[in-house]
Amino acid sequence: MLSSLPTFISQLRDNSVQCHCRRLVIVEGALDWSTKIAIQFSQHYPSTLWAGETAPSLLSSCRFKNAKQWLGQETDCLIINAHDGIDANVLGALSGTIRGGGVLLLLLPSAWLSLERCSRFSQHIANVSTLADVIRLREDLPLPPLVLQSVYERCVESFVSTAPRLCLTAQQDQAVDAILKVSTGHRKRPLVLSADRGRGKSSALGIAAAELMSSRKIKIAVTAPSFACAATIFAHAAQRIEDADCSHPHRILASKGSELVFVAADMICQTAREYDLILVDEAAAIAADTLSQLLDVHNRLVFATTIHGYEGTGRGFEIKFKQALNLKMPQWRGLHLDQPIRWANDDPLEAWVFKALLLDAEHSTLANLPKSKIRYCLIDKAELTHSPNLLSQVVGLLIHAHYQTSPNDIQQLLNDDSQQLIVACVGNDVVGCCLVVKEGGFDDALASDVVQGKRRPKGHLLAQSVAAHLGFKSAAMQSCYRILRIAVLPTLQHQGIGQQLIHTAEQVANEQSIDYIGTSFGATQELVSFWSRCQFEAIRLGITKDSASGHHSLLMVKALNNACHQLWLDDAKMLFSATFGAQRVEQFSDISPLLFIFLYRHISVKPINYLLSASLVKMQLTGFSNGSFGYDTVVASLEMKLSEFILNNTAYCSDDLLLCTAKVLQKQSWADMVTRFNLTGRKQAEAELRSFVRKHLIPDSINTVSSLG
Repeated sequence: MLSSLPTFISQLRDNSVQCHCRRLVIVEGALDWSTKIAIQFSQHYPSTLWAGETAPSLLSSCRFKNAKQWLGQETDCLIINAHDGIDANVLGALSGTIRGGGVLLLLLPSAWLSLERCSRFSQHIANVSTLADVIRLREDLPLPPLVLQSVYERCVESFVSTAPRLCLTAQQDQAVDAILKVSTGHRKRPLVLSADRGRGKSSALGIAAAELMSSRKIKIAVTAPSFACAATIFAHAAQRIEDADCSHPHRILASKGSELVFVAADMICQTAREYDLILVDEAAAIAADTLSQLLDVHNRLVFATTIHGYEGTGRGFEIKFKQALNLKMPQWRGLHLDQPIRWANDDPLEAWVFKALLLDAEHSTLANLPKSKIRYCLIDKAELTHSPNLLSQVVGLLIHAHYQTSPNDIQQLLNDDSQQLIVACVGNDVVGCCLVVKEGGFDDALASDVVQGKRRPKGHLLAQSVAAHLGFKSAAMQSCYRILRIAVLPTLQHQGIGQQLIHTAEQVANEQSIDYIGTSFGATQELVSFWSRCQFEAIRLGITKDSASGHHSLLMVKALNNACHQLWLDDAKMLFSATFGAQRVEQFSDISPLLFIFLYRHISVKPINYLLSASLVKMQLTGFSNGSFGYDTVVASLEMKLSEFILNNTAYCSDDLLLCTAKVLQKQSWADMVTRFNLTGRKQAEAELRSFVRKHLIPDSINTVSSLG
């Protein structure tokens, strides 16, 4: 095979270049042999990237964990070493870097489908790799016949002779005009620019920015999940501005009084009014709450989103965000780009990637519930790999409901035996689904280490959150179900399907002797109301806002037996009630008053002394004094014991008491504390606070972390 391989590669390359398409070659064999094949391919292409371990020294390479660093760059030959497993996100991310005429080599072990460790996701990959366009090279077989692509005249319009913008398609030129209109036309008419990868969306933003900066003095902000995501915008703008100054250290492109400035997503709302126009790239990967706030503080906005992205799909985002736009700026405009620029229409590799990563998955279109009864059941994972229609409907539903759903989430759904899928079906239509994962069941030693912050086992997020943040060891020792996703067809919502899915999950949990079930989500009144109707109870509200939802994450659980109540849940509810009341001034002053009132009523906030037992307070303060818990977590216990100390020790009034009082009871900021008490920073202030607690507020001066249960 190796002797005739150069001719084979040359024919494949020449045909692909002529058609401006990309091809997939699956290489099955020992890694040494596969590496020789890969090196021969690399010698026929201008640039090559090896992704994965054991890269040849002559090739540019990156590990899977560093794949995001290559986004925005291009290559002609991509080699993915999958001998240690396929990473779905990496496959999705890096496949988009291959130019038209290029090739993707997927290196797999010999007989990879017959190996004991062959995963269900690998089986799915094998099922979609039967396409005629996929080339398979096997160590034990001669070269297969090469099926060449049909050569056709690619329709690409060039504007080089008529305009300086150098657009490559009529659609891209139309997008530039639409962006310019946002800046020059009526206010409050934002543009939502959507496209799959490789359509020139980001470059259109850069071209438009350059035209605006060349025509008048203007200040444009670009925001994105990271500067790497926005680099293409700056590159295209810089190419089109002759005297562009790119030397500024803070990611600013300047020219004749105009500026193109990158602003981090978490700062854009605070600084929005400083700019004449704001361009938001990869909007689906930015917190929805941030985008909604942006609509309130600026009125010349362009939102660009990738419909099928490595970090998740933009389809769910697009639907949800358009709902917000309809309310706040109903005269917004949408524009979709479907003409590829980096490769030709009907590109063989793009078609395979869409099928392999289920990027084209669609949920059911059922609009009304028929008379037939809805069937709720637990799905066997093997059924998903053998029923493409079932898998496509489930994935399409998850993508629509949760726009952060990524290819790796689908891979986990198929491969992880601890994840279980419950569906609601009407005939062959999936109308709802609930994805749960089994967690907890730690032994005493591991649970103690989690409480003390010494260990963080992979996964087990619900069990670890209760143990590490609240201090209840028993919660980590018990078994639980964490609800990862729940989704119902948009046309059939508010008919009880979601609640029945949760009820079915509880039935399955009871059959497996699970102790409790829980979930964590970005807190909104609508979601809190839903989970409350399902009889879930709030036990913790995150101090910082979740980067995906833009809201504080609320943890809610439901006990499935009395032991759960007795060992820790009743105490956890009391702790949350007291803590939420104590946190309202500092930690949660920014949540909406409507949500605050709803939570305040839901958890029945009562005076701290009424709620917190001596053992509960002792557990919290001991953990705080040793650094296991943060100030925000134990503020209620601090208030209670400090108040008692002041009243019972009328002769004591040292500097450490003054410091503790200023922070805990007067709620002075950390910055003011540092200045007032001449400290080096917050770290020293917290250390002083912990020292005071250790000396004066813990009964019997116990200095080891204890735990209820």
